[in-house]
Amino acid sequence: MKRMILQTVLVRATIVLALLGGAVVWAGEGNAGNPGVMPPNSTPLDRSYPEWHLAWWNWALSMPRATSPLLNADDPADQINSALPVWIGPYDASAGQSGPAWFLAETHRNGWTVERDATIPAGKHLCFPLQNFLLWGWPPVPEAEAWMRFYLGLVLDTAEVACEIDGVPVENLQGYRHQSPAAPLVVGENNFLMLPPGQHGMMVDDGYYLILAPLSVGTHTIHWTASMEVIPYWNPWNPPPLPPFPVAFQEVTYQITVVPRR
Repeated sequence: MKRMILQTVLVRATIVLALLGGAVVWAGEGNAGNPGVMPPNSTPLDRSYPEWHLAWWNWALSMPRATSPLLNADDPADQINSALPVWIGPYDASAGQSGPAWFLAETHRNGWTVERDATIPAGKHLCFPLQNFLLWGWPPVPEAEAWMRFYLGLVLDTAEVACEIDGVPVENLQGYRHQSPAAPLVVGENNFLMLPPGQHGMMVDDGYYLILAPLSVGTHTIHWTASMEVIPYWNPWNPPPLPPFPVAFQEVTYQITVVPRR
């Protein structure tokens, strides 16, 4: 009976797979071995890393596609064969931002190579994913959540990530992978998913995230690469597709200017 109920839930659930792949001078304290990077078991600004996953998605999904930082590119070739409206133009780091932490965007779906200029006020923590994956839309049924977490783990297990901050590699990135809590997906007007305002089932995320203590005033560079296999979603009672699976890749560089607060 439980199997039949779960199968019905999975068939009815709406699933969106969101893809996202010199010395450092810091103004704040961070992780030993990774100066300025908050330790993966810490609670920056009273949120755990898994809770910051959800905060990042709430920010990323709150903006329409036409101006979404996720869809910003700097090469017109990236607009070709894209199912989503990738746009070319200056990156606005202030879009949708508020509070003591600001978010940086990766690239969406299969990814591309991009360099972005970002002006950040001093005193802001930075939160960004190197590679993440979101499932959303299922009703709050424990068996369904367990399957979604299994599938997320299967996909993220294929991920390869690397990151440098001001030319210094971030070490032990495996420790910065977490799954988020399950939470209701609630969107407002003009959201990225083009859904009516309100709640649309549950969401959960798996991915590699970094949270940085505030950077010192001046210029900084954050650069990362990420890839993972795009494993098709399948019903657990049907034979799974066979590998090899296509690989999604992204390379993101942020040229950051931290300015004094006015």
